[in-house]
Amino acid sequence: MPSTKITKNRVADFSLREVTEILVKHQDIHEGLYNLTFEFQIAVGAIGPAPESIFPGAMFGVSRVGLSKAETPNIHTVDAAEVNPLTKRRSKRKTTPS
Repeated sequence: MPSTKITKNRVADFSLREVTEILVKHQDIHEGLYNLTFEFQIAVGAIGPAPESIFPGAMFGVSRVGLSKAETPNIHTVDAAEVNPLTKRRSKRKTTPS
């Protein structure tokens, strides 16, 4: 679903569910329930704009994005069978000369 905000230089905008669907399709997964997962890195230390204004603090960063199998669905869960169904390939019919 596109964002209603107009943001300069934004090329694409995806909901968490849309990102999950994209990853399921990209990984060629055709069955099961999946949720989007994030891996964070956390750093702690002295943080402040100047040496006289330093406080204990923490910084968080997203280091990885992935998929995890889900046992029970929630509002962000994607069913791979629905968003990326396995299609049967048609075999080419041999034509016999008449």
